[in-house]
Amino acid sequence: YCYEKGDYFSIYRHVESHAWSELYDSNDSDFAAQKLTWVMKEAIEKYVPKRLVKPRKFPSWFSRELKTALRKKTRFHGLYKRTCKQVWYQKFSNFRSLAKILLARDKYVHERHVENSLYSDPKSFWKHVNTKPHSFSQHSSLRSSSNGDTHYVTSPKDIADEFASFFSSCYLSPIHSVKSDLINDPSDGDSLSLFSVATRDVEKAIKKLKPKSSVGTDDIPPFIIKGCCGVLAPILAHIFNVSLRTSMFPAIWKEAIVVPIHKAGDASSVSNYRPVSLLCGFAKVFETIMQECLFSHLSKYLTLQQHGFIKGRSVKTNLCTFLHYAAPVVSNRGQVDSIYFDLTKAFDKVDHALLVHKLKQYGFAPKLCEWVYSYLSSRKNFVRVDTVLSNPFFPTSGVPQGSVLGPLLFLVFINDILNCVKFAKVLLFADDIKLFSSICSEKDCDALQSDVLSILQWCSSNRLPLNINKTKVISLTRRKNPLHFKYTLGNCIITRTDMIRDLGVLVDCKLTFSSHVTTICGTGFKMLGMISRLTRHFQAPEAILRLFCALVRPRLEFASVVWNHLTETECRRIEAVQRRLIRIVYDRYFHRRLYFDHHSLLKILNLSTLDDRRHCRDAAFLQKLIQGVIDVPDLLGSIKLRVPTKVTRQCDMFYPDMRLN
Repeated sequence: YCYEKGDYFSIYRHVESHAWSELYDSNDSDFAAQKLTWVMKEAIEKYVPKRLVKPRKFPSWFSRELKTALRKKTRFHGLYKRTCKQVWYQKFSNFRSLAKILLARDKYVHERHVENSLYSDPKSFWKHVNTKPHSFSQHSSLRSSSNGDTHYVTSPKDIADEFASFFSSCYLSPIHSVKSDLINDPSDGDSLSLFSVATRDVEKAIKKLKPKSSVGTDDIPPFIIKGCCGVLAPILAHIFNVSLRTSMFPAIWKEAIVVPIHKAGDASSVSNYRPVSLLCGFAKVFETIMQECLFSHLSKYLTLQQHGFIKGRSVKTNLCTFLHYAAPVVSNRGQVDSIYFDLTKAFDKVDHALLVHKLKQYGFAPKLCEWVYSYLSSRKNFVRVDTVLSNPFFPTSGVPQGSVLGPLLFLVFINDILNCVKFAKVLLFADDIKLFSSICSEKDCDALQSDVLSILQWCSSNRLPLNINKTKVISLTRRKNPLHFKYTLGNCIITRTDMIRDLGVLVDCKLTFSSHVTTICGTGFKMLGMISRLTRHFQAPEAILRLFCALVRPRLEFASVVWNHLTETECRRIEAVQRRLIRIVYDRYFHRRLYFDHHSLLKILNLSTLDDRRHCRDAAFLQKLIQGVIDVPDLLGSIKLRVPTKVTRQCDMFYPDMRLN
């Protein structure tokens, strides 16, 4: 579809003037959802023109003269090869020279256009950045092990089917009975009954849709849904209420396009990809409303140790809570043993019947539990590679990754894991589980080992398999002779390591974070070199500065509040990345005509030192914590505010901590 030429006023009038009486009279949510989808697609088909998309032989920025010169060059070269006549070679040579001149001209014009689009059309600028050779080209070939032999598949259809086959193999077979002793009843007796959806709730949810997000299987763009909000809101409210009353989620909204997202490792292996679902816009609106209603009831039951998918908590709060416990122990020459568990395909292996049983324990009405089960079951997925769809596959377990409601349901499923831990402390970030305890003797190790076995038993009971090979243990200590206990998981000894990546931050056994600084500096220099090559023909520094702030600086500052107790040498190592940027800008755009020191150039380019930025981020984190924007009571309770009886000229805000790094 050529959406930029669509007649959207006519689409609105078409939807508004349609006779919806049949839909309002229906108590079948499947029929109502299909009817609405059909009307919307009919309007789009009628008022949005289509264009024929042909595979491009040349880049879009090639001029007509350049294309003609290239074709003639190829033609005369073929004639020369066949006849060996000098006249054809001379013409070939002339058009080859002309093509080089035109190519240089068109490339210059294209680069000026891209540079000028930085502010006027950012989408065009970033499209140019992402199509450069450094970008990751997904799914060019994939390793297949079908029929007992290993070979590579290259066609989009074969790659899509290979992904579909792998993703469908990750699901659990459904169970028909659930042991009643798996879950402890919540302490509160509140219940959540069936509720109705108001039109204003739908309007509020539609406004939250991202207009440029991807479409699902219905091919209805979110920006059209937002534009027709006034006429669609009462219709959707009726469909949502029918769905809740009948406990049936519309089948057409349970179809999803799955896009494989590369995680890490070998890009040709299907096991290194995560399936992310692209849902229909109407389904997202429904899920947004349900997520708000369900979270308002479930928030009082969700553990404070869970930092994933909860407003006011993040990777930073998880790591700060962990270091608030571990850093004082390590500073006092103690030892903290921390075990990092890895769950295999946790989001894909959530048992639907067991999840519904847990929702009942948290006070969900039977009809609401039936609706959740209908939402999760009988889904239909297609893997998309380029523009090709795979054969459909049908998940039998798990929550949709990429959905609005799925993360909350997963948090409910994993929430009661803390009930089995008796001695150690636990921190969660979605499916990342961290079990840790202070170690003074082997007795403490035995207690931690018993909690490890309890978590193993919980995972077995809840049908979430642990990946023993990726489960690690690290002893955080500065002792010369630490106590290295052999923790076991089943019959296997947990692998011990001196450094581990904890939610994107490299944590070493002495909590110095020097390895993390080395890693981010190496990555920063690598990315800076890439953007320097990308912008070498640009005539102004704005593009390279924008790319540095978007691609390099976030890597240097990620979770800096966790590790910003650096030595002067480490601070200089991080600042060296920005110094390299300043030198590139100085040499390329100032041509060393005038001398400026580093701080003067930072001021000219409206930049700050990375050390100053980290301290500002620390202060902002503290401010948000005190104001309640960050919802972590353990951290808030640890702040020692100093309130003197007499106010002097110089007074510290906090009580001093005499511990050293």
